[in-house]
Amino acid sequence: MKIYRAKEAILQPREGYQLGILAEVQLSQDVSSVGFFRPQIPPRGKVGGHYHEEVVEFMFFPKKARIRCGSEIFDVAEGDIAVFHPGELHEVMAGDEGISPLVVKLPNNPKDKKAP
Repeated sequence: MKIYRAKEAILQPREGYQLGILAEVQLSQDVSSVGFFRPQIPPRGKVGGHYHEEVVEFMFFPKKARIRCGSEIFDVAEGDIAVFHPGELHEVMAGDEGISPLVVKLPNNPKDKKAP
């Protein structure tokens, strides 16, 4: 798992704006479909621990939350991106306000969610 921190984005000037470069992620397979999801996690709720056998999962955080990958817990902030690779056990834990991260799955395979 890798967390890309929004506050560490490298700003590059463009005509009329700046582009913050958060991440460039190499995939190990060709992707035929992409899934976009928006889980609604209530205050103090969580998406329980799970992993994927073939899916790379990108989570974009609109505000603070905690994630667990394996046995480690990480705090994430607004704008951060967490990337979970196949086989990485992970879960998302909301704070007092709940959270609704944007989740992108490559490839999109709804059946590829495994409990530990």
